[in-house]
Amino acid sequence: MIKVNGHEYAFGTISILLFAPMAGSAEGKHLEKSEWEIAWNDSLSVGVPEMDDEHRQFISRINELNQAIIGCDDKAAVQHRMHRMLTQATEHFAHEEQLLEKFNYPQLADHSAKHAELTAEFARVMREFEETDISFVWALKGLHLKQMLVDHLLKDDMLYRDFMRAPT
Repeated sequence: MIKVNGHEYAFGTISILLFAPMAGSAEGKHLEKSEWEIAWNDSLSVGVPEMDDEHRQFISRINELNQAIIGCDDKAAVQHRMHRMLTQATEHFAHEEQLLEKFNYPQLADHSAKHAELTAEFARVMREFEETDISFVWALKGLHLKQMLVDHLLKDDMLYRDFMRAPT
């Protein structure tokens, strides 16, 4: 049990209260699965079918990780989903950089540097995850990884989307 503002919560409840995106819910209210899911929509499209397909798959991996965390799965299950998500992200970064080079994206060096920063941060967070047995801490690590990758998609990848859509 964890105490917050004078109320006691089990880990699953407190993680939902603290980390549900746009939850807007009061203490103790149950969140539906859909409040944790990221749904693909056209605003996430970067205009390159190969990248959009990879981003769709990646969002599925993020949703799997979210479900493992809010479902209070054991550490091994969360770790498996984190590794799967990060392996896919690393492969995606390499493929994305190849395509951006093919399209002569002028900010390729900056984008590649962001990929390198994310990859280094992934390694650091995974080490910290593996070194702790406290479920609250490893849930935080999983959520942190997820948020870094979502932020990259929503911010950095949208920059090359704008480049791809610009008239030539």
